[in-house]
Amino acid sequence: MAALATVLIWASYFISLRLGALSSMAAGDLALFRFAVPAMLLLPLFLRQRQRLLAVPRLWQVGLLVGGGLPFFLLGAVAMQWSPVAHGSTLIPGVAPLFVTFLAVWLFAQPLSASKRVGIAAIAIGVVALLLNSWLQGNAQLAMGQGLFLLASLLWAVFTISVRQSGLSPLDVAAWVCVPSGCLLLLVALLEAAVHGQTPAFLHLSWQQWLPQLLVQGVLVGLGAGYLYGYAIRQLGAELTSAIGSLTPVAATVAAAMFLHETVELTTLAGLFFVTLGVVFASGLIAKRR
Repeated sequence: MAALATVLIWASYFISLRLGALSSMAAGDLALFRFAVPAMLLLPLFLRQRQRLLAVPRLWQVGLLVGGGLPFFLLGAVAMQWSPVAHGSTLIPGVAPLFVTFLAVWLFAQPLSASKRVGIAAIAIGVVALLLNSWLQGNAQLAMGQGLFLLASLLWAVFTISVRQSGLSPLDVAAWVCVPSGCLLLLVALLEAAVHGQTPAFLHLSWQQWLPQLLVQGVLVGLGAGYLYGYAIRQLGAELTSAIGSLTPVAATVAAAMFLHETVELTTLAGLFFVTLGVVFASGLIAKRR
């Protein structure tokens, strides 16, 4: 239940990013919801655990902040202005296992099993199928969005490796990621208001427009997803949880077709299928069951 709830939260994350991109809200305003709201709730934990957080090696501290913090979020938010939900939800979480494997082989000389090789090959085929959309259409903006999604996926892989190496609990990780990013965003917003008289765009929107963003980005993604994903890993193991997580592109694509009326091309469906299949194989679940 926790793993499936995480899938639904991740799918809603991509839907909310797309809705934000289609509205008058800037990426910085969306980031305020994503980081400032959980930062206020996690600040007591951050202060209480600051010695433990600061004891983490500097490399993994930076990896957590960059890979799961503001740079990662802004890449996805900007890319969603040019690419549909199906591409973002497939490329970011789907290609991340490929980058994680490459980083593990490069940094830790981790061996590659046969199932992981099959998974990497399937993910690569899926990525090529998705990139065919922009190549066949000659759409430069779509290609730019896909490139930013791939870069965000690389950052998420860095975040994943950093979480594993840091040894921190899911809530500690959330506090380390959200509190510095949230404080920085609040400081920038206050400076803009004081110097240029600029207020966040969401203040000029109706509550029907900004409240869903606050609930999804600030509460569900900022707090719920991290805790539920960590709980699922403890109960089911990383392999099965990762395989269930591969349902995220499917859920997000179906939701985008239902609520945003996005069309899904054949190449997108092929890419989604191969990436999801590749994640299942790369997780090692197939080999473990055999």
